[in-house]
Amino acid sequence: MNEPVPLPVSSDGQGPALRAGDGDRDRVAAVLADALATGHIDPDEHAQRLEAAYGARTLAELHPLTADLPVSATELQPVAPPSTQPVTALFSKVRRGGQWPVPPTSVVRARWGKLVIDLRHAVFTRREVVIEADAFCGLIELVLPPHVRVYDEGSALFAKRALSSRTDETQTDGPMVRITGRAVFGQVRVRRAGDAKYPWREWR
Repeated sequence: MNEPVPLPVSSDGQGPALRAGDGDRDRVAAVLADALATGHIDPDEHAQRLEAAYGARTLAELHPLTADLPVSATELQPVAPPSTQPVTALFSKVRRGGQWPVPPTSVVRARWGKLVIDLRHAVFTRREVVIEADAFCGLIELVLPPHVRVYDEGSALFAKRALSSRTDETQTDGPMVRITGRAVFGQVRVRRAGDAKYPWREWR
């Protein structure tokens, strides 16, 4: 007979702790994104707290992650919602990177051009985001940090879709990027920082 799985216990030891759901983790992630944008925490601390938030099993584990943040970081100075406008490279090369909030759903397009979406320093405000990548006679390249998981659910017609060979399958609690869309006579490529054959290309 199998032994029952022990329930998480609250921090005060008085009883079982309340379980945290995906909505609870997403709310904490949004607060951390606001705190980063307003300068109350730095990028390294944001990454540590975000990882802890997505790995939390109970509400008691989530509470300390935002307990020391002032009200101004979450209410008085809210950041603008992530932009959901499509990003398009048309007969050109376009690169989007830096410390920007990733919306739950993004649309990116390459038409006879190259579009680079650099997520190495992006702020994930949701556990899972969807990027609809449509490449027609063009190239879309997504650059991901090591802790982000990726799933490619798109299609290709006379085209190529390539995932990074350095995907870390041991990461189970980090943010997830789900890629949809279609490549026609083009390419959708996903790689990790450091995948470039020549390191100096990371700076181009």
